[in-house]
Amino acid sequence: MASADATVRAPDAETAPAAAVGVAHQIPRNTLALLMVGQTAVILPYLQQLSIWIVAVGLFCGMWRTNIYLGRWDYPKRWVKAVLVAACIAGVALTGVGAFSLEAMASLLVSMFALKLIEMKNRRDAYVVIFLGYFAIAIQFLFEQQLLLALYQVGSFILVTAAMVSLNQLQVAARPLPSLKLAALLAAQAIPLTLVMFLLFPRMAPLWTVPLPGSSVTGLSDSVRPGDVANLTQSDELAFRVVVNGPMPPPSQRYWRGLVYSDFEDGGWKARERRRARDYPLPRSTDLEYEVLLEPTMQTWLYALEHSTSVHSNVYLTLDGRLESSDPIMSVFRYRAVRHDKPDSPAPISEQIRIRETTIDPEANPRLQALGRALIAEHGTPMAMTREILNRIRREPYAYTLSPPTYPGRDAFDGFWFEGRSGFCEHYASAYVYLMRSAGIPARLVGGYLGGEVNELSGHLMVRQYDAHAWAEFYDPELGWFRVDPTAAVAPQRVERGLSAALSSADLASLPLLSSARIGNWDLAGSVLRWMDSVEHRWNLWVVGYDSNVQYRLLGDLLGEVNAARIGIAILIGGGLGLGVVALVIFWGRRPVHRHPVERAFRGFSEALAAYGYVRRPEESPAAFVRRVADEVGLKEAQVGPLIAELDTLLYNPGVAWGGRELRALRSQLRRLQFRLAFGTTR
Repeated sequence: MASADATVRAPDAETAPAAAVGVAHQIPRNTLALLMVGQTAVILPYLQQLSIWIVAVGLFCGMWRTNIYLGRWDYPKRWVKAVLVAACIAGVALTGVGAFSLEAMASLLVSMFALKLIEMKNRRDAYVVIFLGYFAIAIQFLFEQQLLLALYQVGSFILVTAAMVSLNQLQVAARPLPSLKLAALLAAQAIPLTLVMFLLFPRMAPLWTVPLPGSSVTGLSDSVRPGDVANLTQSDELAFRVVVNGPMPPPSQRYWRGLVYSDFEDGGWKARERRRARDYPLPRSTDLEYEVLLEPTMQTWLYALEHSTSVHSNVYLTLDGRLESSDPIMSVFRYRAVRHDKPDSPAPISEQIRIRETTIDPEANPRLQALGRALIAEHGTPMAMTREILNRIRREPYAYTLSPPTYPGRDAFDGFWFEGRSGFCEHYASAYVYLMRSAGIPARLVGGYLGGEVNELSGHLMVRQYDAHAWAEFYDPELGWFRVDPTAAVAPQRVERGLSAALSSADLASLPLLSSARIGNWDLAGSVLRWMDSVEHRWNLWVVGYDSNVQYRLLGDLLGEVNAARIGIAILIGGGLGLGVVALVIFWGRRPVHRHPVERAFRGFSEALAAYGYVRRPEESPAAFVRRVADEVGLKEAQVGPLIAELDTLLYNPGVAWGGRELRALRSQLRRLQFRLAFGTTR
């Protein structure tokens, strides 16, 4: 068994001494300790994304390395390493992730990082492990970009850097704490230049893309059935934040459109429209400007208020009036939007759209179809029919709940409307759309979010998954597409005051703890959560959401005309200033330490006496040095006693006032003593 990490190859006795070769290739024990701690810190965040067995492999390898470090186990044999590598590759293949996905590559990286640690024998191997650690830290940010993770990864970075610092120091000096301090200092010295490059260096699109993990997909789906939106209320995950330029709209106007479900198939709704609107009739006047910071969804649809457009280079308007991104949202996506006034003269819809927006299953929900035909025959217009439907919801015993009964089969809408009469927003919106389509009126289901909570600390709006909502739109030749929210009839408090005001005590009790804390406005917990959200919001604004569009606006404000020459000059000037700040701090720390005037005077005296052979010892005080020298040359007490007393008084008695006269008198006594020693010494 190996007793510890020692020399890994036999020295060449003819070319170098054994000790020299050993030191050159040996890994200090403190470096190993830092590497193992750093490996654990780097792997732990992957618990949220990777299979538990991948993380277990990393921790097992750390345990093996610890036993090698303690001299209990030996390094693995070649066949053992081959088996471990094959097992890791097979394990990644069996986890169910895509062959070319971020999860698969991260799993392989973590596995190889761990396996390399147990075979590490010399300094070259240690450098490989250190660089793999840096790479693993960077890969983690492809999964998440939260502030807490960034702070944690800074600590991991310092740990890995400390291992590299320790590896390059003499073994006697390679102590964990000094290595950690130096690593933290190196990281701090890199901050000015990092900020300059982050702010000024052009933001470029990646050279390639990697499919991100499906487990990170949150929010609405492009297909919905009754009950799907209610499931989102069990999550308090953030959907997006909104910064409004001007007064915040009231809750009843915060309808954040995300998807339009026009196709009715197999008892559910699907959203398929992705075509770009080229001649969408929107007026020039605007009434609200706002900015959205959307959390990663791995989808392309965005969220915006009705009649909104965006000038973002990667955002376009679809034919059904939504905002769509050209690429999937893989990280916090920041885009500006403008809400326009509703058009006075809406454009007519095509026959193709009319057919699509009136299609239903003719053999499903026969009672609801009959009711729809009867209502349009009785009331004549879509608006009058809509009023009657909403009045029926208000008059009759319909209930708004997170836990409605199950309505199975093709006649689920009939079961809800005529029998169960208990449901969530998508139940009411779906039944309304089915009624309108049964009457031949174009109608569609809209999915998005309603409301949101204003964070009074920073003034932004927080929209979470439990704010998910579904409503409806019908088409009228004079009004265009008109929004109708049946939830406002059964639970008006949901629209006016938020979800918590509309839920029963049983529904509130069924929510997770954090959701209850946010929705219920718990005093202390709510305040802490809002403070944390305000900090995270600023992090997203200034760091995560700093994309090419935001950078272009910033550079335009700083440089005027944005071109390559000006950007290059700005980088040179900013980089020079950043390096100058670091140099100033370094040289300032090395400046001569300010000394007491009496100490400076005595230091000159002791340096002069060193020329005669009288060297002051490190442990000697000024008085003790004078006493020793006087004893060596045989000076009497009367010759040195007053000087010793004066030194003790001026140096160690803070209550004694002294000034230039006392300092001149001290220097005079020191010169006289120096004169006596110069002529009285025999050395």
